[in-house]
Amino acid sequence: AWALAMMAVAPQAGAAGFALYEQGISGLGNAYAGAAAVAEDATTVWWNPAGMARLGSGKHFVFGGALIAPSTEFSNRGSQAALFQTLGGTGGDAGDAALVPSLFFAMDLDPRWNFGVGISVPFGLKTEYDASWLGRFQGISSEIKTLNVNPSVSYKFSDAASVGFGINYQRGEIDLVTAVNYSAAALGALGPNL
Repeated sequence: AWALAMMAVAPQAGAAGFALYEQGISGLGNAYAGAAAVAEDATTVWWNPAGMARLGSGKHFVFGGALIAPSTEFSNRGSQAALFQTLGGTGGDAGDAALVPSLFFAMDLDPRWNFGVGISVPFGLKTEYDASWLGRFQGISSEIKTLNVNPSVSYKFSDAASVGFGINYQRGEIDLVTAVNYSAAALGALGPNL
């Protein structure tokens, strides 16, 4: 009864989905914990533009890349072939290694104003199975690519207070490839009495 009551009041869980947190390499060692508060380098343009006011005077530049190499394999546990179709294999390893680049720049315009720009990849994913695998009618390959450009400014009221503002321009591309189940289409065209 207690477990049922806990499930009834539990908040909805969310997943990161296609989000990539690899926005600058300096936070990678601590899994970006507190990234919005740290303001230790130009990556603060992405996490918290007000943090540019905490950087030292001059120009700050961060360039990085994170290699993501996932392994995505399917295990068949009793799939049945459709009428007039071959079952197919398990598709191999659909994971594909990718480099996630990021570039950030920040500078002071005067003692109170700062300007920065970030170029990053906040979302992405790619999987590609063999074309004849048994899940080909659900998906053979999928790829999501984004590029984000983030100009920002900050204003320093005092050593303890600053504000920041940024605009994100993001371009995305999605490619999805599936096979066509001609047997199901033909049987569907013959009607429900077959």
